[in-house]
Amino acid sequence: RRQAEMTSCRRRHSSPGFADTDGSQDAWTCDEQANEMKCATGTGQASSPGTDDIGVLGYPGQGSMKASGLWCAVAEPQDQWNLKTCPFSGAGEKTRVKVLTYNLFWWNLFGKKGGSDRSAGKLIAQTAGSEGYDIIGFQECDDRWRILGDAKAEGLLGDWEALDGGHALGLMYRKDRFQLLESGAEDVGEDSSVQWYGKRSAVWVRLRHVDGTTVFYINHHGPLPVSASGGCAGSATSLNIMRVIAKHAHKGDAIVLTGDFNAEPSSSRIEELNKRLNKVYSGTSMGGVDHIFSNCAQDAQGQNLGKGVGQFGSDHDALSVTFRFR
Repeated sequence: RRQAEMTSCRRRHSSPGFADTDGSQDAWTCDEQANEMKCATGTGQASSPGTDDIGVLGYPGQGSMKASGLWCAVAEPQDQWNLKTCPFSGAGEKTRVKVLTYNLFWWNLFGKKGGSDRSAGKLIAQTAGSEGYDIIGFQECDDRWRILGDAKAEGLLGDWEALDGGHALGLMYRKDRFQLLESGAEDVGEDSSVQWYGKRSAVWVRLRHVDGTTVFYINHHGPLPVSASGGCAGSATSLNIMRVIAKHAHKGDAIVLTGDFNAEPSSSRIEELNKRLNKVYSGTSMGGVDHIFSNCAQDAQGQNLGKGVGQFGSDHDALSVTFRFR
């Protein structure tokens, strides 16, 4: 239940369709864990009609409801709807964007091993290359400034901004190369009751490169158990990710989705995403649960970077992909 002039909130119902639940298009929503109202744009202010919404892709959810009756319920789009078409012609100079996705295994690598002599930071710095990384997505990241500090101490170059996506999600981008246009985070799934830790979210940014290219980047850590289906742990998670992308990405954006999806290639989650985006690269650890997707797959080169440098590392592969847009 909410009062218009209160910043805190609570409600009786978590399933959609009740008077006290949030609509899928509401700018302001109730964060039940924090007990406060939050803006979906991540800026603290609702978007002005006719400005931020101009050119937004839009989510065509018109079919039956996936996960009907649950808080994560989402309308299915038509089977043929996808975001697999790159908006660039291929002519002219290309914009190089190098991304990294890395589950840091924080409770063990940092909590028990003390970072293992900056193992993850060394991996990031040593694999950045001469031109460096542009955008990085972390999962199981309890302190984004700690890992950034470790990487910079090991030689990572650039002027970085680090965003907290909640649920131990971190997102970093080179602010000497990009202007932040918008950012936000939203719950998109939830662990199954057989291995429940909580809800799962996605954190995103829209960035304008110094050459004018706009990149929509979204980072996700998926529900458990690995490859679970049904409820808020199955393909509804993937459709909610697509809904978030389509609600905030604009026509002409390069779209990049990264993360530890906790989902193998044959899972319902990844099969659903394969219908909607191009899978560019996947890892091999735990059956291959780390993935990178995009609407622009051409001229993209992926690499498995391993788990860390030194005696101890993560239990996941760090993956990088270098895109060349245009």
